[in-house]
Amino acid sequence: MTVPAVSYKKFSEPTVVNTGTKRWVILYILIVAVLLSSLACLNNFSRGSLVEIFEDNFDNPPSHTEYAKMARYLVHKAEWVSMGSLSTVAAIKGFPMVNIISVADSARGEKSSGVLYFFLTMLDYTAQDLSKDNRLTIMLTLDQDLYCSKNGIDPMEPTCARIMISGKAVKLESDTDEYKFGSTAMFSRHPAAKKWIDTDGHNFFLCKLDITQIAVLDFYGGPHYVTVEDYMAADPDKKASFVNNNAERKISPRFATTTDISAP
Repeated sequence: MTVPAVSYKKFSEPTVVNTGTKRWVILYILIVAVLLSSLACLNNFSRGSLVEIFEDNFDNPPSHTEYAKMARYLVHKAEWVSMGSLSTVAAIKGFPMVNIISVADSARGEKSSGVLYFFLTMLDYTAQDLSKDNRLTIMLTLDQDLYCSKNGIDPMEPTCARIMISGKAVKLESDTDEYKFGSTAMFSRHPAAKKWIDTDGHNFFLCKLDITQIAVLDFYGGPHYVTVEDYMAADPDKKASFVNNNAERKISPRFATTTDISAP
């Protein structure tokens, strides 16, 4: 039987290390160190006036003191709203009724227009209600994409911004430039809308919201009312040099008067 030869390393002999592997380990350590340092710097800058350097990289809401801009921001961000109308159903005629309606104020990725466009069909009770009385109110919240929930803010808290916009539904004629703009915006954000239009018997038509009043609740102290002129003039895409949503502001009385709504 042949016994295989065995070589033994002497105590004085150095351990041979693969230099290629060693270089990769060192490079990995350096990359991790650079990333950790960068995150630390970003965290420090975000507490001071240098936050504007990084602000454009994040989809942050405007300051709670910029009410018109907050309203425009939420409208541009929203792709659906809760829409309230006055019911025409016999059993609850005149009662408030609410529905979820898909909306768009521009094509996805395009600049905000501030005007909400939406499709309706007479097969749905919202269109039936609005055909009798075209007054409506929509409500939308910053938590529609779970922004508040992800940041530990309950959706009912005033610091989870919401807006209530009241106005009238206006049907758009299909041969106008505005119809083309609104339908393009809807198709961009809601591809399923093309199927709605093409489905026989549904007869969807395009509407826009003609705004009468805008109420913004984005902090403690009650709602603030924004004029249509200020709303349309606000630019939600323009970032402020420094945003501090924790800044205190004077809290006004929540309600000036009390209205009795118990009467039939």
